Amino acid sequence: MGKLRTFWKGLIAGGAAGAGVAALAAVNAAVAREAPEPETGAVGGEAGTYQWKHGQIFYRHAGDEGATPVLFVHGIGAGARSFMWRRNFLSLARDFRVYALDLLGFGYSDKPAGAPYSAELYVELISDFLREVVGTPAGVVAHTLSAAFAARAADEQPELFNSLVLVSPTGADHLSARPGMTGAAFYGLLHSPVLGTSFYNAVTSERGVRDYARKQLFYERRFATPRLVAHYYAVSHLPGAQYAATAFLSGYLNTDIREPFARLRQPVTLAWGKQDTTNPIDQAGQLLSLNPRARLEVFDRCRMMPQEEHAERFNALLRDAFRARPSG
Repeated sequence: MGKLRTFWKGLIAGGAAGAGVAALAAVNAAVAREAPEPETGAVGGEAGTYQWKHGQIFYRHAGDEGATPVLFVHGIGAGARSFMWRRNFLSLARDFRVYALDLLGFGYSDKPAGAPYSAELYVELISDFLREVVGTPAGVVAHTLSAAFAARAADEQPELFNSLVLVSPTGADHLSARPGMTGAAFYGLLHSPVLGTSFYNAVTSERGVRDYARKQLFYERRFATPRLVAHYYAVSHLPGAQYAATAFLSGYLNTDIREPFARLRQPVTLAWGKQDTTNPIDQAGQLLSLNPRARLEVFDRCRMMPQEEHAERFNALLRDAFRARPSG
């Protein structure tokens, strides 16, 4: 909210009522026109599409069709997609039938302007994808806010889930509250055709992406590679990418998972970066107190991305978790 207020104050102080807005519109058009094409095929496997009721879902799949299935669900944020699992997907495909989808509004999936972007929409998408594409009970690994969606889906449709690995799941406190009047007003501002787009472009500039990756995503800056920054920047500027991101920034994707998490009967592993400042590790303590059957794996020298900063150990954790027998 602070960035938005600063943006608007600067705009007004600069006398942007007429010509200024036109100039911003021209800048927005140039950003859209000049945005590079995202890298394709980084995750590996074969591409597939799932025609869901709210739009076409892009996914990748690999591994023996008869093997135990595992579904990867990326986190939520500008530029997010299954690219984040590129160090894990093919490694797990040696032992499992793996799937990685781009959620509606993200990556190469459809981005309808009028879709009801909400936690409920993504809970339903995860369940429907498991039922209609995967077809048999699966292990699910999901990141941050999507981990909260997966936990809710596993509570509502337990027959679809063998076990879960939840990477720094939100919803115990962080990102648990639904938006009030402030969130609704913010959502409206972000949807203004020129000024909202300008703010989105400022937040998702190459510098903004690089700074966020260095300060929030990774403990070691070397992981914020030019390739990673370029990919997130390109994906965040695909046509329609701002719709789901705007719902996220306004709080409309937040969800409280405390009660659903407490009811989970599937084996659950929490994976957490010890130095995560966005969703601090004390959130894990709250979840473990609610469901003592869950176990916690802490990754030192790590923030939000253990699957990248400690890929080998993370992949071993997944193999162990998804070979475990579901509890009765």
